[in-house]
Amino acid sequence: MNILKYLQIACSCLIGAAHAQSPIAKDTIEYRAQVWVDKTDLERYGGEEDFKKNLKKMFHNTTRFWNESPNKFSHYFRFVPAEELYVYDIQGDKNKYDEFKNKAYGPLDLSKYDFVLFLALGAKNEGLSCGGGGASGQSVVMCYIRELHNIFTDALYPNQGTYSNLGHEYGHMRGATDLYQYMIAAEDNPVSHEKLTPPKCNMGTGYRVWSDYCSALFNYTAKMKPLDKDLSDQVFPRKLVIKVEKNGKAKSNYTVNFYGTRAGGKYNKRDVYPKVYRTYQTDKKGKVELTNLYKLYHPDMTDPNIPPKEPQDLFPYSYWFSFLVEVIDDAAQKKYVWLPDVELQRQHLETGKDVCEIKVEF
Repeated sequence: MNILKYLQIACSCLIGAAHAQSPIAKDTIEYRAQVWVDKTDLERYGGEEDFKKNLKKMFHNTTRFWNESPNKFSHYFRFVPAEELYVYDIQGDKNKYDEFKNKAYGPLDLSKYDFVLFLALGAKNEGLSCGGGGASGQSVVMCYIRELHNIFTDALYPNQGTYSNLGHEYGHMRGATDLYQYMIAAEDNPVSHEKLTPPKCNMGTGYRVWSDYCSALFNYTAKMKPLDKDLSDQVFPRKLVIKVEKNGKAKSNYTVNFYGTRAGGKYNKRDVYPKVYRTYQTDKKGKVELTNLYKLYHPDMTDPNIPPKEPQDLFPYSYWFSFLVEVIDDAAQKKYVWLPDVELQRQHLETGKDVCEIKVEF
């Protein structure tokens, strides 16, 4: 079942596809980075003057990557490095990168900066990531690169390189999740044996395109500097209504089961967990009504029917990315609907409505 067909939600609205526009046509939202770089790495890259010049070019290309990827943005998003670099010194000990990375989570002057870009340009291992929880509420984007890898020359626009990889991480900085975690192969769905395919997006499922989820989210968080602490709850509607009908008539006492999907980990693939997480019955109006949707997707470890964490972690991130909703009628026939959290969020953020309704028809 294609992800584009998995919901019939009453609160949906039609918004015409739009491509990136110039900043002249939209207001510009600017995000300022405090850039950390090691003293020796800075010298190896030609010194401060050359580094700053190339840094500005790289940020410009990341800005292009964001806005020239097809989107439904209401703003033009610009990423800029602050003029003053934060130069630290590992004194040649590559094991000290993490020590200074941890310091980058300390207090940040929010009158000057919106986030931190921590560069480790002579690291033992490569990897880009983004973490929240800075002392001032800031996000920290971390870029670990081996010494022979030059972040300024590894790709010409529009080819994929450090500038575009940073664009992905800046998506996290603005609140987005990795959409590849929603990919479920048919063989990893033991319940309905259908695959789940999220839309193409710079958040891990495509290149140089933004999903409608990301467009709606970035529009919503555009002026949050930093992101609101309760953003992860704000993005959900207040109520989800599942309405079941047969031949156009509401059906009561039908069973509605929720199966959760997990991220992949050391001991499991991305899959549908085969144990029912929640069971409901439709009421006289053929409805199941659910509130506190954040809690539905973010269970406590004391909640029943979740995968165990010990002795092996079978529940990476302790989070249900999607639900496979199973509806069983009085003749034991079954219907299935995918319910990723990002789809509920998209609908809520696009429409502003607090109630989303899904209709399941037999």
